[in-house]
Amino acid sequence: MSALDHWHPVYEAGKLRAKPVSVQLCGRQIVLFRAGDRIGALDDCCPHRRMRLSQGEVVGDRLQCRYHAWTFDCAGAGESPGTPKLHAQAGCYEVAERHDWIWLRAAGAASTFPEFEVAGYRFVGALAEVFNVPLEIVLDNFTEVEHTPTTHALLGYELSRMHEVETRVEVTDGAVRVYNAGPQKRIPPLTSWLFGVRAGDQFVDDWTTKFSPVYACYDQYWSDANTRAEKGARWRIYVFFNPLDDERTQLVVFAHLRPDPQGGWRNWLLFKPSLLWLIQREVTLDRQILELLADKRPGLEGMKLSRFDKVLGLHRARIASLYRGEIASATQAVDASGSSSTRHAAGADLL
Repeated sequence: MSALDHWHPVYEAGKLRAKPVSVQLCGRQIVLFRAGDRIGALDDCCPHRRMRLSQGEVVGDRLQCRYHAWTFDCAGAGESPGTPKLHAQAGCYEVAERHDWIWLRAAGAASTFPEFEVAGYRFVGALAEVFNVPLEIVLDNFTEVEHTPTTHALLGYELSRMHEVETRVEVTDGAVRVYNAGPQKRIPPLTSWLFGVRAGDQFVDDWTTKFSPVYACYDQYWSDANTRAEKGARWRIYVFFNPLDDERTQLVVFAHLRPDPQGGWRNWLLFKPSLLWLIQREVTLDRQILELLADKRPGLEGMKLSRFDKVLGLHRARIASLYRGEIASATQAVDASGSSSTRHAAGADLL
């Protein structure tokens, strides 16, 4: 199995109209086009003379190449107007339109579509951002909380109390779960009121990362510092990590929110477009800090790692075996002291 055998969200469905568009995934340039009530996804290279098919136009239910007017249907079957008996085949992909996005995988793949469990939540919106950083490095950042005091504006922990943050790791063959809980950092008064939380409340950041495709489901919520009773609004956010190529990664974020049960009319304010802007801001802060890295190579050699970094080796082993189909005879785990060890039990618990 290769990375292209998994479903990836690649383009906002509402933006694909009459004109074809080109997207990139796993080093491939792919053209998307609407043909009536269907969506086609083909290699963005005409098999005749290598023109970009995304420079063409849709004629009827076929994509017409701009160079010599060869046409292709959604399955990639091509015809030549000048030589009618001559046929060609463009590489094609399977397409799904769900959650207001267009998803792709390789034709004939047998992977399962990732399901969203969002009963009781309201859809806030989706957004995408490109990081000029490899997949593993982006995933590292989004699966540890040690950077949240200094990088993030809202979702994170108090720097002076980071030693109080509890972190637990649970491992299965196909997923890695990380649970974090600790004192919420200071946030602006208006934001505090809207979310029904205050500095010092316990912020819980509980996520599970899966690898077919590479994505994480985040449950983020607060509890009272004294009673530990849950309070305020609760997020459920799905983040997909699309490798555009070996050096760039696209994040696609689907955000959902469950209103504060005690919020009353203020819950209405949480569904303004400003809420999606808030998430975009947090993602942009992540991108900006990652692009300042002195070394963006995905290897772990030479790093001095902390107790928050136990998942880095686990993720790499699963990306290799589950996502890229590479042979991984063991799971590499990284302990809190920064040294590397190898565990042959893929389900070993690192608590």
